[in-house]
Amino acid sequence: MTLRIAFIFLLFSKLVYSQGFDWGAPENHCVTSEERELYNLIAEYRNSKNLPAIEFSKSLSYVAKMHAMDLSFNRPDFGGCNPHSWSDKGKWKPCCYARDEDRIACMTLKPKELTNYKSKAYEVVYAGGEEARAEDAFELWTEIPLMNDYLLNTGKWTKSWMAIGIGIYGEYACLWFGEGADIAGKVSDCSLTIIQNGSDTRKTPDVTVTTAVAEIYYIITSSTSTLESAIQTILKLKERGFPNAEYLRNENFYRISIDRFTDEVNAYKQLENVKKQFPDAWLLKPKVIN
Repeated sequence: MTLRIAFIFLLFSKLVYSQGFDWGAPENHCVTSEERELYNLIAEYRNSKNLPAIEFSKSLSYVAKMHAMDLSFNRPDFGGCNPHSWSDKGKWKPCCYARDEDRIACMTLKPKELTNYKSKAYEVVYAGGEEARAEDAFELWTEIPLMNDYLLNTGKWTKSWMAIGIGIYGEYACLWFGEGADIAGKVSDCSLTIIQNGSDTRKTPDVTVTTAVAEIYYIITSSTSTLESAIQTILKLKERGFPNAEYLRNENFYRISIDRFTDEVNAYKQLENVKKQFPDAWLLKPKVIN
């Protein structure tokens, strides 16, 4: 059953990507709890070796997430190419890392292609054959001497790293080390805002619990029957560049809101823009949520 569900999810992901989904802009990027955990594991490991912490970069994390998605959706690492390869399905220069003459530039200059990060950067990739976990990726990298050199600035990588980026999607975890500081600064966590009734006080990682406010116009894109599905949907929306995504808990289901407004005119104006990506979106003005 698990394999069947995974296959359906991957098939859906491929279809969505082929339809031109926009996964967000670098300046709006945030990291998930799993990505934050991997960063913390690396930071603790370096600290145990008396090495300085590396700033968790917004730009490099965006590049890492985009590459993890490209690897998951489009599989450019097949056909004699390795996981440092990029497909021809996105807003980047494609390359087959194992064969292309300019393969080093394809890696080191990729952040410059996708963000305002100007320095060279280098990548480590984990592919586990199942959903990637921070702990699994970290343990594997520490066991492989070449990968461990990246983590500890040893071997050929003695130059200090000034920025680090992490992206986890599907079975892939991508880790980027940058030679220069990121002018975009540190990446923030994908915290969620939950709209719920006052009786439900459950806490979930990456979630901030608030109370719904009357006289607010919500742009609704979908609904789901489970809390877990609502959380995953909100995380994906935030990763795609919708920082105001939240959900409204009704008695038997959860409505997914992509944005909120206090002004009806602006709400309807934004609704027209949202409909270009979410044709079934509609406007909800809650009367009262107790």
